[in-house]
Amino acid sequence: MTGIVMGHASHTKTHLFGNECEFMSLSKWWNKVTATRKEVNLESLSDEDKDAFKKEFNAYTQSLINRSEHLMTSNAMGMLDYQKMISGTMPFVDYTDLDARFGEYTVRRQDVILAYFRNLPSVANIFPVQSGVRNKEVVPAVQFGELSQGYRKGRVFKGNIKFASELYWVNDVMFKYEFDDMIALQKRYVMDLSKGSSVFQWTFIEWCVIWFGRQLFNEQQRRRVVGVRVPQQNVVANPAMFAADGVLRAIQRAEEELKVLPFDLSRYDPVTIVDYLEAIWDMVDDILLSMEGIALYANMKHRKWYLRQFRKKYGTDSDFDGVKSSLIDVSPVQIIWVPNMPANCYKVWVTSPGNVENLEYVPNEMLGFKFKEDFESVTAQSRWMEGSVVQKVGVQYKTMAELQASKRQNQWIFTNFPVTKLDPDATVIDGVQNTEFLAGDNTDTATVSNIINASEEVVYKIICGSTAKVTKITKSGAFSEIASAWTPTAAGDFIKVYAQLEDYNITVDGETYKATRPTGKFLELDRKVS
Repeated sequence: MTGIVMGHASHTKTHLFGNECEFMSLSKWWNKVTATRKEVNLESLSDEDKDAFKKEFNAYTQSLINRSEHLMTSNAMGMLDYQKMISGTMPFVDYTDLDARFGEYTVRRQDVILAYFRNLPSVANIFPVQSGVRNKEVVPAVQFGELSQGYRKGRVFKGNIKFASELYWVNDVMFKYEFDDMIALQKRYVMDLSKGSSVFQWTFIEWCVIWFGRQLFNEQQRRRVVGVRVPQQNVVANPAMFAADGVLRAIQRAEEELKVLPFDLSRYDPVTIVDYLEAIWDMVDDILLSMEGIALYANMKHRKWYLRQFRKKYGTDSDFDGVKSSLIDVSPVQIIWVPNMPANCYKVWVTSPGNVENLEYVPNEMLGFKFKEDFESVTAQSRWMEGSVVQKVGVQYKTMAELQASKRQNQWIFTNFPVTKLDPDATVIDGVQNTEFLAGDNTDTATVSNIINASEEVVYKIICGSTAKVTKITKSGAFSEIASAWTPTAAGDFIKVYAQLEDYNITVDGETYKATRPTGKFLELDRKVS
């Protein structure tokens, strides 16, 4: 059985790997490619052969999504361990009543594919993924005040309940790719197949799923951390990070909605990081009755800074087990280092694990690829939904003054304010330094004219820190495409911008292609003027 599932068993005259189901039939040209390890002359195929491949591919990917849903609803997805499966230990899963077209062994192979994607580096262990969210949902949250007191007779009641609600929503995300020549894809597959290095021997259709899926999966893991949904521009290629919101955007949204008051601590550096994180932890400890079940989250790229400074500060207090990455005076709490954050992101937050999560509609819906159009120019595409949310945030206040007066007593998540402070009278911002910038006191009113070294996949936020002589932005030059001039009237006002894109032609080896690049101008995402 394991040989059939893994693709190690011998082919029979009629079926791949001896798997006698319709999907593995050698009467199909794409399965002959797997069996013979030779390319098929695609130009000689009939229209029926071409259509058959597209139908089979689409049917298989739909079956893969159905299988994923079945494993989720039957609580069997967690049993899929890729390393055990490729070593010959198959999970005990019910394989009765399966469609004869794909059969037990092919479905077992689908389980290996799903296990393969579960095995890829993911942020799901840090930010759980909640399925079943479509469009927008309002989810209630409740915070209880103190209830108990000494006994007294009669109708004596105590306590209060603060009701809040969080809006969960997801955005549509898509993948569309056009093959000018399917022959090239077949050649790549045959080349990989001939190497024989893979433990699992993929068929042509399965290999296509893995080939597309791995790239999309890795992009999704980044987006689930740093993604920001922006209006899609009319260009060939919008940045993957602009397709849906990630957890950093969900946290930022909670702050902008006056539910969370960040600690007034700007960005740390390689020298101050240990003292900085300890200071945040201590401030949260002063607010909460207990730190049990609370964790601190920080940028994985800055972990090396923390360990170096930890050695300097506490080296004489360490034992021979080596330097720990836990906070020295908070035991056994450990910092959760978040991958996929850029090096210029200094966001830190403290909350209970699992409170910040990612959202989706259908598990693995991204893998539901479809082949369409003419065979000489084939498009592969899929569509799914993504989003991020903080489950329990805090009470929403009407004004910043009310939020500040609460002294963070009604929050479930605590954050820093990791801005880069602009020099007085600064007119140019360096996008390499940070994504959030605070304008302070100027000698005269200053006008930001440009963001240099700007990334095309980042939203930049410019915040007013003082109204004495404000920093403003006019609707001209690099900012000629924003809605209108931005002149803040109160500390905390902000504007968020991102790169405008354009298409252009590029020629490589005599072939002309369309590509996308920044125009040097910026579009507006959001603003606040009090």
